[in-house]
Amino acid sequence: MQIYSLFCISMILNAMIAYYSSLASLRQNEESIISQVAFLAQQSMIEFINGNTTLVESFVKYYGFSRIENMEADAHIVYGYGNNLTLIKIFRYQKNYGFMLEYSGNTYIAQKNFSKEFIGSDANLWILLDFFVLVLTFAIILAILHPMKILRFSLEEFTKGNYNIKVPIPKEPQLALLAKSFNTMTIKISKLIITREFVLRNIGHELKTPLSKAKLALELMPQNPQKSIVIKCIRNLDALVSQILTFEKVQEGEDLLDKKDFFVETLILRVLEASFLQEEDLDLEISTNFKIYGDLDFLAIALKNLVENAKKYKSGGKIRVIAKESERGFILAVSNQGQRLQRDIQEYFEPFYRDKKHELIAGYGLGLSIVSRILELHNMQFMYEYQENQHVFYFLMPKLN
Repeated sequence: MQIYSLFCISMILNAMIAYYSSLASLRQNEESIISQVAFLAQQSMIEFINGNTTLVESFVKYYGFSRIENMEADAHIVYGYGNNLTLIKIFRYQKNYGFMLEYSGNTYIAQKNFSKEFIGSDANLWILLDFFVLVLTFAIILAILHPMKILRFSLEEFTKGNYNIKVPIPKEPQLALLAKSFNTMTIKISKLIITREFVLRNIGHELKTPLSKAKLALELMPQNPQKSIVIKCIRNLDALVSQILTFEKVQEGEDLLDKKDFFVETLILRVLEASFLQEEDLDLEISTNFKIYGDLDFLAIALKNLVENAKKYKSGGKIRVIAKESERGFILAVSNQGQRLQRDIQEYFEPFYRDKKHELIAGYGLGLSIVSRILELHNMQFMYEYQENQHVFYFLMPKLN
């Protein structure tokens, strides 16, 4: 984009220079022509006064002028000078320049077409050459940058999940090396991603069956001191498998979403019913019951993860769920009391990342990653602030027309 802007600016500057140079050249040519005409008029006037019309005719023909009977009505008088007895007028009509002599009631008019003097000049030739060089340079730059444009497009496609994209190998050695490195990188990364997706998906599904059997076996198992420990382990493992499957599912992209219109109150109530929060632990504030366009199930998963995180990590006080309207859009926020995070919030959005001080709290570091991905699929912003000893996570949603 910058190259196109620079080219346009260069073309405009060159056009301005060409215009003003041509204008200056025309003025210079016109001044030279008028000087020639004035000189011939003065010389002819001397002979005209002496009555030597034949010599005047020879002057006129020698300099390429021709005598005319009358001056054109639209002719412009450049200037005139003389007295009551003699008068010289220099005139211009289109590309014709001429003079009119008056003496003792006699008149002599001659003019010449100076079109050739106005066609082309060295300055105009150089300006045209400069235009040609500028256009040629721009074309060469575009040709050089074209492989980089293809590489940028390929990178954008790769980030969108098109892992099989390949960059054509250009002839230029350095760019060819870069293209080969990119193609090698895409092959290796795509293999790793495909392998990871296969492993996660299959492990998650394969674990569901033995977990179901283990739950059934525990129900039939007689009471003993170890049973509660096994039940807790099974529940934790089941929660991990569910999160892995959810995380893997949201990587599939926007195609899996079933978007519909619903009110934010519907979303909040669905999540709170599933979270089993006690009334004394919750502070609910719905100042604006705004409408949302999205997948209710997936947005419920995102909000439920935030509520459960707030429940696990709060150091005291109530969990606040707020729905309101702001200048930037609609906000759905979840906040809880707690100490400031030790690292940048973006690190907590990475899968399986957990703060060391939370190692004793049950969790797997997938909650915020799932929330972030779900909101990304909905084109909503996932924001975080820490203010007055409160962690505030919120969805920023555009206003529906």
